[in-house]
Amino acid sequence: MPAHIAPDRTRGLIIACGDVAADDRSAALLTRLMSFVGVHPRVAVLTAPEAALDDDYWLEPALLAAGAGEVRVHTLRARADAGQPALLDAIDHVDLVVIAPHAPLRLTTLIGGTQLARTLRRRSADGVAIGAIGAAAAILSEHMLAHGAEGATPRQGAASLAPGLGLTNRVVVDPGGSASDRLGRLLTALSLNPFALGLGIDAGTAAVIGPDNVLDVVGSGGITVLDPAEMDESNAAAVSDGAPIRITNLRLHALTAGTRYDLDFRRAVT
Repeated sequence: MPAHIAPDRTRGLIIACGDVAADDRSAALLTRLMSFVGVHPRVAVLTAPEAALDDDYWLEPALLAAGAGEVRVHTLRARADAGQPALLDAIDHVDLVVIAPHAPLRLTTLIGGTQLARTLRRRSADGVAIGAIGAAAAILSEHMLAHGAEGATPRQGAASLAPGLGLTNRVVVDPGGSASDRLGRLLTALSLNPFALGLGIDAGTAAVIGPDNVLDVVGSGGITVLDPAEMDESNAAAVSDGAPIRITNLRLHALTAGTRYDLDFRRAVT
């Protein structure tokens, strides 16, 4: 669950960002995201590279070029790293935390249940912005999309949910693949958890969720929103593994840059 917010505090931004690359489109997106956080924000980057592979070298200069005032990269290789006093102290003194694009299950095995996870939830409740890029964006939610098969048809076993950081319980995030590839797994995920909204986020695009639970769409792509609030029925609990799932009366929204969407009232706002 999201951390309790004190009466005199406002929850920080939650930024779920699709894949970014070393190109002008991604540079423009990062610059726009920095503008949401403030002037020359202090940024902590959490990275969890596989073995000795360092595939996040580009993120620090990209964030600096986008307007960050200071960027410190913190590497997690084992769960013990998530309890290092220096790391926890650093998180307490930044304006933005960015989780680098790694597999969400790898991240939860390193962070889940640790002091770092508790610190991130507390800092979010204190007003600090927390974002994640690419596959890592799934970890921001309470219900994390841990695995998903491609295809437009929802199928039993095509998606699995696991506990995420729990910064929000309003959405299930899928930041990978084209809209047609991810539609089936998002539908499958929502058949398992019809309370949440499904967010499919394109590359070069971000969902910026404010403390009022209004989402701003930023970037060059789109965000697919699946709303199961008025779902009539689903046979997900009755079909065998791999079988198609019947779901009726869901709403789908295709949002582009400049659109604002209220996650509480489940409607676009101006």
